[in-house]
Amino acid sequence: MSKPVRIALAALAAALSGCHERGAAFSMPAGYSLARDASEGALGRKQALTLGEDASHAMTALRYQLPARGALIAIAEAPGARAPITVAIFPEGAREPVASGGAGARVETGVLQPGTWYVVVSQPASEAPRTRVELRTVYRPEDPDGAQQACRTRESARELEAGKQVEDGVDYSARRRTCWWKVPLTAEGTLTIRFDDRGHNLSAEFVAPGGAAERIDPAQGLTRADLPAGDYFVKVYANEAGDAGRYRLNTAFAIADTCKNGGPACSLDGAEELKLPADSRTAEVDYSKSRQFHFYKATLKEKGRLTISFKVLRARRRSNVAAYFMRSQDDGGDRIAGSVTREIDGPGDVYIRVQAKDAGDAGRYAIGTIFQPANFIPADVVEIGRNPCVLTVSAGARQGVRAGVGCTVVNAAGQALDSCVVDQTFPNLSKVKPAGVRCNVAPGCKVQITAQ
Repeated sequence: MSKPVRIALAALAAALSGCHERGAAFSMPAGYSLARDASEGALGRKQALTLGEDASHAMTALRYQLPARGALIAIAEAPGARAPITVAIFPEGAREPVASGGAGARVETGVLQPGTWYVVVSQPASEAPRTRVELRTVYRPEDPDGAQQACRTRESARELEAGKQVEDGVDYSARRRTCWWKVPLTAEGTLTIRFDDRGHNLSAEFVAPGGAAERIDPAQGLTRADLPAGDYFVKVYANEAGDAGRYRLNTAFAIADTCKNGGPACSLDGAEELKLPADSRTAEVDYSKSRQFHFYKATLKEKGRLTISFKVLRARRRSNVAAYFMRSQDDGGDRIAGSVTREIDGPGDVYIRVQAKDAGDAGRYAIGTIFQPANFIPADVVEIGRNPCVLTVSAGARQGVRAGVGCTVVNAAGQALDSCVVDQTFPNLSKVKPAGVRCNVAPGCKVQITAQ
């Protein structure tokens, strides 16, 4: 070994020995260049280092880039080390550290400026045994949310619809420590939130309007009953520097009364009356706004056929809004898909139930009904007047037709197309007017006139 190298190692040994024995500042040995000799370090990750592979390897340095103002924390573990280990943190171009300590200690700086910083792990060169060291260097930014563009504050919270789930991530040292979520409730009910921490040392809190934050237990979740309508919040954050990872929020909401705002027709007892032989209505149902159901009742005085059409005009994405035909109050009902016709065996009441199935389901719809009595006078359509829509049919006074009675326009298969009323009668012909604004009549259609 050359004389200059021996002198440099001796100086390093003296500096390290002084640091441990007297608590003095760590000094860089002559001839060692951090800029030249340091390796790239990875913030937040454990890195395995080896000291003492030979007498010239008593020191190892790692280089770190700080993106913004903050502190560095270095922790070195060296189980079974036979020589004292020193950890020191240096600014670029300096030969004296800003902080130093031994293995197992938490070496922490004050607030540092952005730029290049070095962490040096060393042992006395005079002893130089082969030593394995695990080093973890963590960056604690002065503003841990400085790089967060969205959801860093309550005012910028992302929306999480009750009954849905989201997955996202936070990272303290990447300056994305916090994310706020807003859970709007449009009705009174019970809210359940589950927090699945898939990262390292994350926390979640539930915040009610005007209330204190409540921790959400990852194992138990959090349930709050009888919450009034309003905006509620969930705050997810990484606890300490170096903490980061993915998480999932799962929400469930049960409305206390799904008909609180639905009016009388939201229950069967208050069902809206349909006018026969034909009627049409538009309305909406919305589970989250406590308007889950809308019931209709048709009072039938004789046998016949009831045709029901149902169409969703506008619905929330993926909403389940459906209609059901019910023959009695205890009947679960048959689903109405498009247009259906049901045979009516005798006088009585039948019902139609429109519903939004679950939380989040909502939609506006149109429903139409046409009743065809079993006892009717059949007539063929012999002439179609389009403007206005007037039909001349092959039955008149001699067949028992009278002006003012109701009738039904049907296709060749007998399916109801529209309701109508007799306007004028002649011995063997009648003029009838369909109720619809469109003249939905084609050659081959027939008219069924209610017999008196």
